[in-house]
Amino acid sequence: MPSPLPVLTGEQVVLARLRREDVPELAHYFHNLELTTYLGGSGTSYSLEDEQAYFEVVSRNNPSQVTFGIYERSSGRLIGGVDLRDINHRHGTAELGISIHDPDAWGGGSGSEATRLMVGYGVFHLGLHNILLKVFSFNTRAIRAYEKVGFVVCGRRTGTVRLGGERYDTVFMEITAERVDTSALRAQIRLLE
Repeated sequence: MPSPLPVLTGEQVVLARLRREDVPELAHYFHNLELTTYLGGSGTSYSLEDEQAYFEVVSRNNPSQVTFGIYERSSGRLIGGVDLRDINHRHGTAELGISIHDPDAWGGGSGSEATRLMVGYGVFHLGLHNILLKVFSFNTRAIRAYEKVGFVVCGRRTGTVRLGGERYDTVFMEITAERVDTSALRAQIRLLE
């Protein structure tokens, strides 16, 4: 399968539009109960049909959402997805969602790099001022990755997730435009030099 056409390129990953041929790979990853627990706290398994329906929605241009696949730069292999959703162009706000689907890629820095690329895109190209994300308190690996990018905890909702008979909080984190380095994106636009 040919490599995807990159929209944003980092050292480890490329962000690109999802391709129809990625749908079976998405369905494969979304059978992993550990992954879906991190994403929604429910441990749900998604079918090929579910992922096809998801693809049909996110592959269309939508002013309130931008979705990219996260591909390994070296191999072109799909390893995750990232989006900015609930984009409010008037106020310059959005919510970030990210998932490294492939457990073999967890903890290697590709999630932090994809987050950094997407946040830079949101600030530079979409004019966003504040980007929010939500993460469950048990997902300490993700919280550390978000802090590494520059997100800070801005709130907490107590006991919102019940898992294995225990309750966990939803942690709200944000990053604002002044904490985002957009110099690499700016350098890509030759007339702005």
